[in-house]
Amino acid sequence: MMIILIVLIAFVFRLISIGQSFWLDEGINVVFANSLSYKNLILNYSLGDFHPPLYHIILKLFLQLFSATELSARMPSVIFGILTVYVIYLIGKKLYDEKTGLIAATLMATAPLHIYYSQEARMYAMAAFFTSLSAYFFISIISKDKIIFWIGFVVSTTLMLYTDYVPYFMLPTYIIYLFLFRKNISKSTLYSFAPAFLLVLILISPWLYFMPKQFHVGLAASALSPAWASVVGSSDLKALIITFIKFTIGRISVDNNLIYFITFIPIAIFTVALFILHALRLSPKRSFLLIWLFTPILAAFLMSFFIPVFSYFRLIFTLGAFYLIWASAINTINLAIPIRVLITIALIINVTSSTIYFLNSKFQREDWRAATNYVLSNSNANTVVLFETTDSIAPFDFYNKSRIKTFGALDSWSPTIEQVSNKLKIFVNGKEKIFLFQYLSPITDPQGLVFTQLTKEGFSNTSTKDFYGVGFVYEFKKF
Repeated sequence: MMIILIVLIAFVFRLISIGQSFWLDEGINVVFANSLSYKNLILNYSLGDFHPPLYHIILKLFLQLFSATELSARMPSVIFGILTVYVIYLIGKKLYDEKTGLIAATLMATAPLHIYYSQEARMYAMAAFFTSLSAYFFISIISKDKIIFWIGFVVSTTLMLYTDYVPYFMLPTYIIYLFLFRKNISKSTLYSFAPAFLLVLILISPWLYFMPKQFHVGLAASALSPAWASVVGSSDLKALIITFIKFTIGRISVDNNLIYFITFIPIAIFTVALFILHALRLSPKRSFLLIWLFTPILAAFLMSFFIPVFSYFRLIFTLGAFYLIWASAINTINLAIPIRVLITIALIINVTSSTIYFLNSKFQREDWRAATNYVLSNSNANTVVLFETTDSIAPFDFYNKSRIKTFGALDSWSPTIEQVSNKLKIFVNGKEKIFLFQYLSPITDPQGLVFTQLTKEGFSNTSTKDFYGVGFVYEFKKF
């Protein structure tokens, strides 16, 4: 079957370059999932991570079964990524026909943004899978009211809500659709959604007890560091536009913003044309794709005026709708040659973007492995590693494996000269060599207090190395 070949292609694409170094968020997830008990992982770590606990449980299970490596930590996302490709096929087949489903699955299999997050030890690929599965059962219920579809809808929606918070915006997506097209749905089916949503609420209620605590932690962190809040989520128009750019070409970019947008214009025209063609095949059921795509994006954008949650990668659970719209548009034309041309253009966009990501380390993850190896190979018994944060950095800890002592040089997100000086005196006492990581310093230490105080303690910067994503690593010696 063609779908099996497409799923295999999706699997191969998601294995290419999967051995990249862990970056910050992955390192944090892996270190804590590997070291904490399931109880502490759920009740303590998840609160600070500002996510529900299901992904962390799955990650810990994989690390216990296969040991803590880049491959084992990322394999859950790979699996959920390729399963999503299959579910998108099922949705396309149900809403349109098998050909549309196959086109959509092919586009999803080669989608650069989905490939990237199917290779990351975070919850986004898992959230995309459960969201797509929930959407499939929702559409199935609208098409034919069967108990198996209701069970699937309740279970998949509950698992979706236990995976990530931004997919909670799928609930208003369903409600909006049911309200707009209530005349096209039988009353018995329409009314049955109320107890279904209530059952989902009951099943998720154990975690709802912890949600206020998580929101409190997140808002407190945003208040302490507005600069950090702007990194994790933004509510400006540029972020909204970039979301659709990233959906199309993934994480690749050009440093010059003008060139970046000009280069994207032909792709944007192609995308808009596909959305127009999609409108030609619109029906009440097929309108769900537009509501699925735009409702969560707009809701997250509006939410970010209060809580910084709007980032394109948190919205990849809508990517299935994006490519289903592409596929339906391509298959609208009942002429073989135009269809092949449109598929070819779409695949050129996907494969070219994915290839650039695979071959160019600039678009890959922070290279903490190389940075750690450099420090370890140039250290001795009188060496210490400092970070311009309140604690050491998780990906460094993962690769370091306690072979060299590490400390966070700051007491808070707003350090004073006295605090930095007092803390450094303790850390550098009796040391001959210091490695200072610049990482996060524009946010945590924009005045460069740590660098300045190290100099005052008699250390000289003798060497500086730059590692992609990590930034400068300064080597200090005391003569």
